Amino acid sequence: MEFRSLRRVSVRKTAVAAACIVATTSSSGCAFAWLQYQNWAAGTVSRRAAHDVRESALLRKLRTRRASKVSRSAIAAPVEEITKHIRLPVWPAWFGIVYIILDWLTGNAKAGAALEDRFGGRVCPMIFQNTGKTNPFLLVAHHRHSFNPLDPLRYIFRLLMPEGFPAHPHRGFETVTYCLRGGLDHRDSYGVKKSYGAPPDADGSGEGAEVQWMTAGRGLQHEEMWRTGSALDNTDQELFQIWVNLPAESKMVTPKMQILGNSAAEPSMPSSEQRVPVIELGPVPRVSPSPGVTVRIVAGEAGGTQSPVETCSDLAILHITLEPNVEWSWPRPMGWNCMVYVRRGEVEVGRPDRTVVPLHCTATLGQNADTVALLASSEGADLLVLAGEPISEPIAMRGNIVMNTQRELAEADRDLREGKFGPDWDFTIDDTTWSKTVSSHWERREQRQQPQ
Repeated sequence: MEFRSLRRVSVRKTAVAAACIVATTSSSGCAFAWLQYQNWAAGTVSRRAAHDVRESALLRKLRTRRASKVSRSAIAAPVEEITKHIRLPVWPAWFGIVYIILDWLTGNAKAGAALEDRFGGRVCPMIFQNTGKTNPFLLVAHHRHSFNPLDPLRYIFRLLMPEGFPAHPHRGFETVTYCLRGGLDHRDSYGVKKSYGAPPDADGSGEGAEVQWMTAGRGLQHEEMWRTGSALDNTDQELFQIWVNLPAESKMVTPKMQILGNSAAEPSMPSSEQRVPVIELGPVPRVSPSPGVTVRIVAGEAGGTQSPVETCSDLAILHITLEPNVEWSWPRPMGWNCMVYVRRGEVEVGRPDRTVVPLHCTATLGQNADTVALLASSEGADLLVLAGEPISEPIAMRGNIVMNTQRELAEADRDLREGKFGPDWDFTIDDTTWSKTVSSHWERREQRQQPQ
């Protein structure tokens, strides 16, 4: 069986990532460098997507024919590629830099990984360029941070870079935020104010985790600021941010938000101020399909349990925990794309030929089987599985906008300038001022649209 055993980031990606590391130690250039990296990768995604769409239909036919000649029960999806993406130092940046130096000195990435899991200080942005193998998933970012009131560099860094993500636009896709530790405060241009996240004592296992599933659709602006508490609070943060592509027929739907978890205890703004629905769906479904296996179902189905999240295409997002040396198989539909990210431990993937996927690596699986077979190492494994039916459409992606054509990107830029995504605001303003800004913006637009 052929696959690239471990594909490191390309020379150009490494150069951009190195610039990010330098920027975090000196100025707010971290945010600028991250956006530059994101925009460059988005351009690469758009160029490769056109080629992927032309090939995808033929390849699926060939794989289906080949798979029909063998026993499906005996063969599980093989690993086609393993990638280890760069981990960038941030929040607190100096922790992340120490981990990078430690990894380099020891030659053992597990040393820095153990400290990162305990203390935070890095983010791993995974921007998928080969969308033919990952669609409908476009990006995954694994965040692990901490905010300590006794950290003297925190207050200097906060002057250069805000603790979170100030207002920015989205159109044409969905953002999924899966909070394992800590949480975020959300405000958007349609009047939704929502605080969500894991309980204060969460250990990152997934117990008490919460999910915000935001369908950007025709467009909105939103901010997500870390829920750091009072000036004296010490908070841990860990989450996955996932971008899910929308099919062309759904790219201009009305924005909405779905919440998995117990965030109903954190009320949103009064309904009279909200112009989009916020749907509370209850806790993240959790099943134990066999001894030593725990599956938290963010989307899709596993172990006979279905997530209540409504999706615009067929997909699954599963957080799987395997005890040491435990094996489990998930019945994935034939032809779906699938990726496995190893958050903790190691896992062997495939059957009968198994491939070891190391810590903090992402495995891309083949489409010619209907089962994902997993075997944990002697230290156990904690995994994120992303699987979905490919969306065989062109992708035009720039920054935070994902459409099908360059013309649609230009239209999105025009609509943003004309205020169709909603107003801009500064993250430092209070909720009352923000609410008035949002209300007055939409009232002015409604007045302009009324016949004279």
